[in-house]
Amino acid sequence: MRLRREHGITAALGVSVVLAIIDLQWSYTLHYKLAQPDFYVYYLAAQLGRAHGWAAIYDPAVFLPPVTAAVGKPLPYLNPPELAWLVTPLSFLPYPMAAWIWTGLLAAAFVFIWYLVAPGRRVVRLIHGVGAAVLLPVFVGILFGQVSLLVVAAVALSWWLLSRGRPWLAGLALSALILKPQVAFLVPLALLLAGYGRVFVAWLAVSVPLAAITLMATGIGVFQQMSRSLQTVSSVPGPIQSSLLRQLPLPLAALGIAAVLGASGLILWRGHGRGPAPPIAVGLIAGMLVSPYINFYDLSALVLAAWLILRSNPPRWQRAVTLGMYVPLYGAPIWPLLTLACLCGWLLSLAIPNSEFDSDL
Repeated sequence: MRLRREHGITAALGVSVVLAIIDLQWSYTLHYKLAQPDFYVYYLAAQLGRAHGWAAIYDPAVFLPPVTAAVGKPLPYLNPPELAWLVTPLSFLPYPMAAWIWTGLLAAAFVFIWYLVAPGRRVVRLIHGVGAAVLLPVFVGILFGQVSLLVVAAVALSWWLLSRGRPWLAGLALSALILKPQVAFLVPLALLLAGYGRVFVAWLAVSVPLAAITLMATGIGVFQQMSRSLQTVSSVPGPIQSSLLRQLPLPLAALGIAAVLGASGLILWRGHGRGPAPPIAVGLIAGMLVSPYINFYDLSALVLAAWLILRSNPPRWQRAVTLGMYVPLYGAPIWPLLTLACLCGWLLSLAIPNSEFDSDL
């Protein structure tokens, strides 16, 4: 038995090394001149915000020329200013040093998620962690400096606090969604529908003032500037958009979004009182499908959804479906429509009566 386990670990590590090499080779096809291009967008936003005011970071005439010169592509800043504020201390450092620190923070966030949520024990947990780390959305997210993993870490912390009877602190943790709302924007609503009203109230009590501060710092004209930026870069090749709205014609996308929201509501209604893991997982999966703006590396949030499902003692077939999702998630930038179809199937599988979750393990 021990020899078989050692062979299993060796095989898993070998496959992971191969996939990591493939990840690196694939990332080079995007042709960015600068390491950590997404982090550079945040870094530049912090510098320009300090120099010209926070509304200026959304102005394509101010922001796009310097970012294009450095990165090689016009990458607009589309996050709330809170992310630029978070990065501001790093913006005083030389970019290479700041990028390494940021990479360390993202890697630490992934380890934090793994430590809190990964199912199983010892070897099984290790295999889950290594397998998730080499998924393209996770690997490239860290490689490019995407903030998504910090948001996912906040959701994982919220689950951990809520599963230990601390709903107010769980809601406060969810306020980190302001950094990149589209990654998990349905999670607070899913928790509300599942009966966790105090979490929703705590999240709202922090998020509303943060939104007000955002508008005071940038003004309402920021929405027009963001629209201009998106129009400017609409023809520029970039990361694959992985939501129904981006991959399907509008009528089909609208029907798909309605179906996803309806199925999610059914799952939450039937799973009422069965622990915080199911509503968070449903909120993450449904949010990825219906969001108007999701890059493929934002799908790293679905690793958390998978681990929450696996921790909730599902039947064997549901466990197999969840583990099988690693394959379409890895291929998300290559076969986005297939990935979306698999995500829809994964969500619908949670609505089948014998897949009701037990309480969190």
